[in-house]
Amino acid sequence: MVSGLLGSLLGFGGSVVPAITDHFKTKNQNKFELEKMTHLAELRKMGYDQDVKMYEQQASDNEHKRLIDHDIAIANSTGFVAGLQKSVRPVITYCFFGLFAAIEVSLLLDALDKGVELSAALNVLWDDDTKAIFAAIISFWFGSRAIDKSRTK
Repeated sequence: MVSGLLGSLLGFGGSVVPAITDHFKTKNQNKFELEKMTHLAELRKMGYDQDVKMYEQQASDNEHKRLIDHDIAIANSTGFVAGLQKSVRPVITYCFFGLFAAIEVSLLLDALDKGVELSAALNVLWDDDTKAIFAAIISFWFGSRAIDKSRTK
C-alpha cells in the first residue's frame, strides 16, 4: 500500500514537474523579452534605430549595384546609340569645364585690363566658393573610384 501511494505521488509529481519547469521557463523568456523591449525602447529614445539604418544601407547598396550594372551594360554595348550613351557624361563634363575656364580667364583678363594686380585678381577669382566647387568635382570623379576600390578589397 505504501508503495502504491508512493508510486501515485511520484507519478503525479512526475507529471507536474514539466508543467512547473515550463512555467519557470516561460516566465524567464517573458522577462528576457521585456528587458529586450525596454532596452530597444531606450535605444530608440536615444536616436539609435538599428533596423532602419540597416535597411537604408541595404537600399543604398542595392541602388549602387544597379547603377554599376547599368554602366557595365552601357560599356559592353556597341553601335551609334551606345556611343552616344557612353559619351554623355564626359561631353557634359568637358563642356562645363570649358565654360568655367572661359569665364574665369575672361574675368582675369578684364581685371588685368582695368589695372588690378595679378595676385589680387587671382584671390578674387579663386575664392572659397570656387575652391569648394572645384574640390567637389575632383572628389566626385576621382574619390568615388577610390571608394569603389576600397569596397572591393
